[in-house]
Amino acid sequence: MAPPISDPFYYRHVPKNILLLLLSFITSPISAASVLCCLVYGRLFPQSKPLPLRDASERKTILVTGVSMTKGLTIARVLAQHTPHRIIGADISAVSPGRFSNSLAKFHVLTPPDGSDAEPYIDSLLGVIKSESVDLWISCSSVVAAVEDGEVVRLAEKERGAGFQAVQFRSDVVERLHEKDQFIDYIASLDLRVPESHRCISSDKVIRILTKERKEGVDRKFILKPIGVDDRARANMMTILPFEKREDTVSYVKNLQISSKNPFQVQQFISGAEYCTHALVIRGRVVAFTCCPSSELLMHYEAIPPSSDLFQQMLSFTKRVAQDGGESFSGHLSFDFLAEGEGTISELYPIECNPRAHTAVVLFSSTPQMASAYLSAFSTSQSSEMEIVSPRSPTPSYYWLGHDVVALMLLPILDLFCGLTTLSELLDRMTDFWEHVINWRDGTFMIQDPIPFFVLYHVYWPVKFFTALTQRNSWSRINVSTTKVFAQ
Repeated sequence: MAPPISDPFYYRHVPKNILLLLLSFITSPISAASVLCCLVYGRLFPQSKPLPLRDASERKTILVTGVSMTKGLTIARVLAQHTPHRIIGADISAVSPGRFSNSLAKFHVLTPPDGSDAEPYIDSLLGVIKSESVDLWISCSSVVAAVEDGEVVRLAEKERGAGFQAVQFRSDVVERLHEKDQFIDYIASLDLRVPESHRCISSDKVIRILTKERKEGVDRKFILKPIGVDDRARANMMTILPFEKREDTVSYVKNLQISSKNPFQVQQFISGAEYCTHALVIRGRVVAFTCCPSSELLMHYEAIPPSSDLFQQMLSFTKRVAQDGGESFSGHLSFDFLAEGEGTISELYPIECNPRAHTAVVLFSSTPQMASAYLSAFSTSQSSEMEIVSPRSPTPSYYWLGHDVVALMLLPILDLFCGLTTLSELLDRMTDFWEHVINWRDGTFMIQDPIPFFVLYHVYWPVKFFTALTQRNSWSRINVSTTKVFAQ
């Protein structure tokens, strides 16, 4: 039986995994040839390295975790290119693309975090910090390990002593900023603007809030999003509520299975552009900052210039939160904002916080000063006049070739044959694709360090797709840059 036009076969679990495996296999010779050319080029024109320290005892060991993700790999590369220190990496994946980066002197495989038992992960990370005598740990946590990494900081400081530094917030800070309801309450306590928000542990409470607005004649709209990790609900969290018909609203809300173990947040819908930020905070001071337009699944990064009013507003907000954190507040800090209005009259509403590194750090790839910003963690005193590092201008825009090949080329072509798109829409997407290829930079590929690119598309993801097939793990979408797979 032919699939309905709304669900063509190539969107289904088995066919899409097989097609992606075939795509990886077919394109592997091209990727391999490109990597080989880069390796030859690197031998002929070697990249200059930082001068070694006069006193070898001053050489630090810096650990970067999360090097499967672009953000971890980017940070490791910047440090290796612009500091004389020893850079090592760690990740939960044995086939992590970052493992094969020439930026790393050594790589360790960590025990994957498990929500029911975090000890093996914590012990494995502490073991690396101890055995390698790590002086600075730069955490690029995934969302599932952020709290555990916060606990590791406390234990590592006790183990390693005052000489150990970490770019990672403590577990209590992570919880306060990561949990959507706690974050909104905290920001409101700083007298900063927040959208109307309600924590809900039952479907009935959500329905009461939504229907109350209608009864009072208020035409306010809301979105409903999970406070914890819920990939199925996250995919639909920009659904605007309530619907025209009450029964449709009730049916939608009831289907989300809201409970005390699966709480949701009802939040005022702001009809405006979305932005995200990335900041490096050392002892309560923002030392590096950037921001860019955002979306629900962000795969294209274009920096907002520091001269922009929006940039300055988001930086001011970030500095206020960092200042409130005090001397013990060190880590990566990222916010999501919605801007209501246009231009200089825009009102910014913070909607979420990610107390961890954001992929927007890729915008610092060509900024040597970023390395110094991380090394400021070793400085006992910081001048308030110290310039905040922003991406070097002009800042390249970034994309991921694997994502664009599928999203802007192959899927639109297949959709055209199935009558799901028009020729005009296909041409628009192909134009975007070639614009990215010609004028933008790939977030993973680097001429001086090409192997992680090959491993990402021809080892790491094929293993993921094959595992999904054999274990019947259905997924709805993937994020190439963060290597996150969204469950279906």
